[in-house]
Amino acid sequence: MKRRYAWLVFVIILVLPIVFESIVLVPVLIQIFIAVILALSYNMVLGQTGLLSFVHAVYFGFGGFAAVHALRFAGGGDLPVPVPFIPLFGAAMGLIMAATLASFTARRTGMAFAMITLCMVELVIASGSILGRFYGGSIDRTLPPAFFGQTFVSDLSVYYLTAIWMAICIAAMAFFARTPLGRLTNAVRDNPERVEFICFDPWVIRFVSLTVSGFFAGIAGGLFAIAYEFVGGETISFATSSNIIIMTYIGGIGHFAGPVIGAVLVTFLQTMLSNYTQIWGLYLGFLFMATVLFLPHGIAGLIARHGPAYQTGGLVRLVGPYAGVIISFFWMSSGLIGILEMVSYLNEAAIDEPMAPLAGFLLDTNSGALWFALLLVSLSGGWLLRKSLKRASAAFEKATDAEIP
Repeated sequence: MKRRYAWLVFVIILVLPIVFESIVLVPVLIQIFIAVILALSYNMVLGQTGLLSFVHAVYFGFGGFAAVHALRFAGGGDLPVPVPFIPLFGAAMGLIMAATLASFTARRTGMAFAMITLCMVELVIASGSILGRFYGGSIDRTLPPAFFGQTFVSDLSVYYLTAIWMAICIAAMAFFARTPLGRLTNAVRDNPERVEFICFDPWVIRFVSLTVSGFFAGIAGGLFAIAYEFVGGETISFATSSNIIIMTYIGGIGHFAGPVIGAVLVTFLQTMLSNYTQIWGLYLGFLFMATVLFLPHGIAGLIARHGPAYQTGGLVRLVGPYAGVIISFFWMSSGLIGILEMVSYLNEAAIDEPMAPLAGFLLDTNSGALWFALLLVSLSGGWLLRKSLKRASAAFEKATDAEIP
């Protein structure tokens, strides 16, 4: 059944650009596909092996650097490789970087591992002044040899290339998670001492997991180079690493589908919210904080918790309470967003321009009544949200405790 759904999703992805003609849809989906590969590769480290790594952006960035140089050689006629195979050069570079760093980082776990990877990111970023020529640059993806007559001039051709690579990577990572080695990574995450008792070296297992994840992150970097025809030093920054962590954690690190959900949601919010507000990063931070506080297993974990209610037919009982949660949440958010947008506007607007635009409305920042009304809306929404959450929690307990007919 799951394979049937996977094929259905893939078919929808293939026909989506044909059904919906939009200049925004294809670039956004390309970015989402790359983010899905990157988040799933990071989940191999955090979710499956239990290692909080800040160096994953290095594998992604160096994979992009290698793809840029491979495209240059291919475009100059020195490397007879068409564009669809260029991500393999990124994969090789990601694997080499991951194996190099994992050779000593994999000997540590917990906070020590996290701090070592944090230092590695700083070292790699600082080395940009020495290795500036290697750190990416701009290229032309149309110059390498054609692939069955296709030179990848249009974004649509890159869209299908990225979608195919995403499907291959998802299938490969899902297969790895089901292998005995993939199960051992879970065992090392939960109880490394017991793994040693059955004659397996936890260091070797962590090393392999980190190396394989770097391989797939390098593929994502190669696709990034093809899609945008430019890779800069910002791909190995702390911002990229934190973005990977946010995507994986919001989606749910304990589930294979979690990073996919997180990558789709976060990438969509980043690309769309940035068109409407300058403080979109603040809203993303609120989302991440709420996930950490109230959804430690992410969105996928929340969905999985409703499995028993689905089996007992109790989901119908949750429609009303959940609708109350959604309505109160949006009521509270409307007040908070209004206040935050007005504060942001006041920090940048001229003194004689008090009207702040928001969702087609103009908010008068000089109006004390408006400030009071927005504060009242946010406080009342917070009170309603708290009450509705209690009702929803009680309804959830009844729905999951019901006997299966």
